[in-house]
Amino acid sequence: MSRILFIAHVDRTMLLSGGFVTFGPMWLSAVLKKHGHETTIAGVSYNEVERTFEEFRPDIVAYTTFSGGHITFMEWNRRLKKKFNFFAMFGGPHPTFSPEMIEEDGVDGVCRGEGFEAMPEFINKLEKGEDITNVKNWWVKVDGKIYKNPQRPLIKNLDILPPPDRSLYNRYKDYQLARTATVMTSQGCPFNCSYCYNHQLHKMRLKGDPIFRQRSVDHVMDELRQLKRDYPKVEYLIFRDEILTINKEWIREFSEKYPREIGIPFYCLMRPEIIKPEIIDDLKKAGLYYIGIGIESGNDFIRNKVLNRNMTKEQIINGLKILHEKNVKFSMYNIIGAPHETLETAMETWELTVKCKPTFCDSFLLTPYPKTEIYNYSVANGFFNPDVQYPETYHERIILNLKDKRQLENFMHLLGVAVEFPYLMPLIKNVLIKLPLRPLYNRIRKFWKGYVYRYRIYPYKVSARESARIIYNELFVSKV
Repeated sequence: MSRILFIAHVDRTMLLSGGFVTFGPMWLSAVLKKHGHETTIAGVSYNEVERTFEEFRPDIVAYTTFSGGHITFMEWNRRLKKKFNFFAMFGGPHPTFSPEMIEEDGVDGVCRGEGFEAMPEFINKLEKGEDITNVKNWWVKVDGKIYKNPQRPLIKNLDILPPPDRSLYNRYKDYQLARTATVMTSQGCPFNCSYCYNHQLHKMRLKGDPIFRQRSVDHVMDELRQLKRDYPKVEYLIFRDEILTINKEWIREFSEKYPREIGIPFYCLMRPEIIKPEIIDDLKKAGLYYIGIGIESGNDFIRNKVLNRNMTKEQIINGLKILHEKNVKFSMYNIIGAPHETLETAMETWELTVKCKPTFCDSFLLTPYPKTEIYNYSVANGFFNPDVQYPETYHERIILNLKDKRQLENFMHLLGVAVEFPYLMPLIKNVLIKLPLRPLYNRIRKFWKGYVYRYRIYPYKVSARESARIIYNELFVSKV
């Protein structure tokens, strides 16, 4: 039996306010426990990681990270390697698409892509002292030599997997107190947005690998019954699938079984051009409370040619009109700071968002992650210097070479307020975004988000004490 310490980005604000967690470690923990291994997790801070290490004494440390966040974990790994003896493996988006990080000191193995089969096979061989240099999906370093192995086929039937191991996060009191939990019914996405890794995952597929895989409704129901039993405080579910409604027949079956067996209000993501009245009717029958819609930009060229969203303004407006007609609350998500972004194109985003009248508008700064199409486009067109250090959050700073990028950063922080109160736009555009007050605007964005979450987005009443904790964490603790 091996002892595996997962290290992932653990945000106490997310644990409390929405139950948001990194799904990979939970699912891998469930698989590894079936193979007889022991697991735990850390990631709030380095001090917490070191304390956990001393208590748990792991044989293996498994980092799950995205580009930008990997910088912190590489530093933590170097510090841990100076004090402890363990095998350091990295997985997640950044290692999958930048496996050359295996060349860095202290990195012993990199898992590219899916780890459901690759990780237990590798750990079992490592534990038995067998050859670990030829395990598919793995780049590994042994005695200074690097071995690069090919990909293995994807699991075709996700129903063979155990439900995610939610108990992994039970060490955090905020997680156990949260009235919201997250669920994933599927893997993959059929769309090819340029800023997302999915198009690279499509290229990594072997012949016969599906682009999109979804667990059966019954398999999901089994997980949710267990969730209701183990976490009776949960009153709201967040379906974190890229797009929940790809399979209409799945949604139809789900709408019959979910309200009868689970009956918890839920949130999901959709694209505006695939919103249909009958789909919304089925979702509402199931218990739909809120929808998230990615628009990304109000400028047609940026949205469709740069970000590869492939949706017209008419499709956006018509899709969101259906949500209004069906009395469904929804958020619109926008990206500020894409290649070719100007203050004028950002104003187009504001104008389109105001026209659609969302319940809430959230916005992010574009980050051109390595190996994505937007990265290649940004470098080829002189918008990005690959040597620039990546920010740790989507709200920190614009790293592209754009005119007026400091004003665009300020605009991103104030966009949600500007959508809610359009009459403020002249003041925001002509005065506020020109002032060096980004830390203040960041606080305003976080405060507004906390307020909206309390009064609009949750289907249950958030107590004043919970609200105070959420807003405090947003303002003074969270990096998001």
